[in-house]
Amino acid sequence: MKNKSLIIASLLILLPLIDSLFVPPVFGIQWHSPKMMYQIGVALLIMKLFMVITGIYLLLKNNRCDTGRAALETQPTARRHLLLFIVAGLQLVVMVSLCFWYLVAGTQAKYFKQQQHISVFTADYGVFTDVYHHISYICYDRYGFYRQIPVASLPWAGEFSFKVHQDSLQIYQKSNVDEQTKQISLGGFNCL
Repeated sequence: MKNKSLIIASLLILLPLIDSLFVPPVFGIQWHSPKMMYQIGVALLIMKLFMVITGIYLLLKNNRCDTGRAALETQPTARRHLLLFIVAGLQLVVMVSLCFWYLVAGTQAKYFKQQQHISVFTADYGVFTDVYHHISYICYDRYGFYRQIPVASLPWAGEFSFKVHQDSLQIYQKSNVDEQTKQISLGGFNCL
């Protein structure tokens, strides 16, 4: 029973860490649309937080039961427990901070736009860096999974709209004075 609870605690702590290490969220699965996967990743953050809290609880419960056998415990096992506590504690701090940030500032789901095979994500990281629009060409397979091919990264364009016309992407930038149009060639992009 002791080994089962230790294995379950380890899984509850390490699985959220493995998912967090993937650059695309949700274990790198890319299905339906980038915006939907981002929203699933935000919801999954709450689940990962509860997993880590449960893992910490099981570790504490497991260590409390072992205090009578502390003299028999080997040094490598104690190191593994300490390492799991450290990993869980760091994850807990990061996840609670992110949940608080989402509550205060909101998520970035509103920064995703998609039309046909073109997806635009406006990366607004605040005052620390410049704002860019990352444009990607999306290719879908027959099951709804996609892969993104980067097209361009443009500096902040304010309010804009876009549409695909033949082999070019037309971006309409709205300003107070007039409307400007920018074209990006999509000639080399296809889903073969």
